Amino acid sequence: MTIELIFNLAMLIFFGYCYFYIGVALPKSGANELGAEQWPQIILALLCILLVVNLYKIIRGLKEVPQEKKLTAQSLKAFFTSKLFIGIILVMVLSVLLGYLGFIPTCLLFLMGYSRLLGEKRIGRSFILSLLITALLFVLFYLGLSIMLPRGVGIFREFALMLETALAF
Repeated sequence: MTIELIFNLAMLIFFGYCYFYIGVALPKSGANELGAEQWPQIILALLCILLVVNLYKIIRGLKEVPQEKKLTAQSLKAFFTSKLFIGIILVMVLSVLLGYLGFIPTCLLFLMGYSRLLGEKRIGRSFILSLLITALLFVLFYLGLSIMLPRGVGIFREFALMLETALAF
């Protein structure tokens, strides 16, 4: 419980910093539109709200935790091998690969990896569902919201440009 409390506090501080950094670093959009700086800020604000709720639950639950459940080497090992921590690592890898591979391959790999993490054993089903979800997200953001998604470099950029020209009516 203590490691979760520390980790949640660190994430709250980091997400708060990112929220204000995005507001300062990106140019302001018009008054009647959601610009490039507001989408990440909305997501970060929601994350901060959910972290505060989680912190409240953790602090409320600390009173009920017996002494033997305090921070130990075994609890640290359990945390670093938990699905939560592995999911966080997957998101970090996603954020690094996004600029190099572009949205489509990165999202496809991420969804397949996360479905495996959640227990899906059938690779074919995981691939098909990941492909459908990636296509849905691409159409939603690119056509529905007119948001340019990362294209990647090299052959990945050429693939993304080919898809964008094919979808342009």
